[in-house]
Amino acid sequence: MEEQRFQVLVKTLQEQEGIEEIFLLNKGGEVVYKSADFQLSNEEAGALLTAWKTKEPAIMFQNYRFAVLKNEEIQLAARNISGGKGNIVGSVTKEGDYLVAHTRDEGLIILEWSIFINKVAWS
Repeated sequence: MEEQRFQVLVKTLQEQEGIEEIFLLNKGGEVVYKSADFQLSNEEAGALLTAWKTKEPAIMFQNYRFAVLKNEEIQLAARNISGGKGNIVGSVTKEGDYLVAHTRDEGLIILEWSIFINKVAWS
């Protein structure tokens, strides 16, 4: 995916209240683009993508555990149950990359976030 398209997707996602970070991973789990300057190593991103692809019961993000509530080939929804650290939602894009967002517990509920990010990724 080209950076300009990523920026359009970021702008669309940020229209909803509750978005924290947005990032794009390639098929190998490497960070291609980030919406802001935040700590996310290729190692952490790769582990997140591996957990998604292998349907693990939880993913790790920023040293917090997120329980996976929805894991399909093209969509992911995970929630930080005990720490109040929000949600991780993701969707495969039409280009085959992985668009992932960290959201707060406001605005949309987690499954709405999952649907919304999927809709944006395929727009």
